[in-house]
Amino acid sequence: MADYFDPNSYNQNQQGQYPQGQYQNPQQVYQQQMYQQQMNRGAFGMNQPQYAPGMQQTAATAADVNDVLIKSFLFMFLALLVTGITSLIVAQSSFWIDIRRNPTILIVFAILEIVCVIAATAAMKRNNLGLSAVLFGAYSILNGVTLSIIFLVYTTSSITSVFFIAAGIFGAMAVIGAITKKDLTNLGMICIVGLFGIIIASIVNIFLKSEGMDFVISIIGVVIFTGLTAYDVQKIKKMAISNVGYNPMVIGLYGAMELYLDFINLFLYLLRLFGKAKN
Repeated sequence: MADYFDPNSYNQNQQGQYPQGQYQNPQQVYQQQMYQQQMNRGAFGMNQPQYAPGMQQTAATAADVNDVLIKSFLFMFLALLVTGITSLIVAQSSFWIDIRRNPTILIVFAILEIVCVIAATAAMKRNNLGLSAVLFGAYSILNGVTLSIIFLVYTTSSITSVFFIAAGIFGAMAVIGAITKKDLTNLGMICIVGLFGIIIASIVNIFLKSEGMDFVISIIGVVIFTGLTAYDVQKIKKMAISNVGYNPMVIGLYGAMELYLDFINLFLYLLRLFGKAKN
């Protein structure tokens, strides 16, 4: 699912130039984390719970659908809160000193993240609420640990600004996905194909080390995850209707995890474009 280590560093300062020095390794790890998020979303977003044989299926009402949507956004918010708090705590600890001394620690975290995504998806398909919640929570914590690198790379003010920009874009597209009558399936398929395209482009750029390609990939990434946000919100509504044999909490968790990955990737690409690096 993921090659966590990208040898291509991305050390951009406030003037758009590339400094050398103490932040070279954190910048490189930040690129690795972005690639990990792309791979997680690419693998997770292709699946969705299906109606299980033996479950009693009845028509879902508008209230049922809205209830699932509310649960999805609530769980997503809680997961982001856990990730944010974890990132702040880890960034203020000696964790990254240990990472520089022993980079294999990142391999362990990368493997654990992959395991959590796969296991959480499997638990949701089995309609296992407890295990799904635990695994989603564990993934949120693990992601918080690895995402803490952004506090070493970028200024706090730019992180805050980009977060609110991402939240605004995400919120607008979520509303569109919730209220539009147009079927967004084609948009979703285009975005998913585009996602795998930028993953391949990122792998190629490991060898090319092109700053221009990095910039283009970042712009396309913003467009893709903007579209995926609207598509996934509409997909959650469809899942609430077609998978009524499932526990609504499980569908809500599944939707939350997809939206969580959409937001994280959107935020990281915007940060890559507009974040101001520490000197």
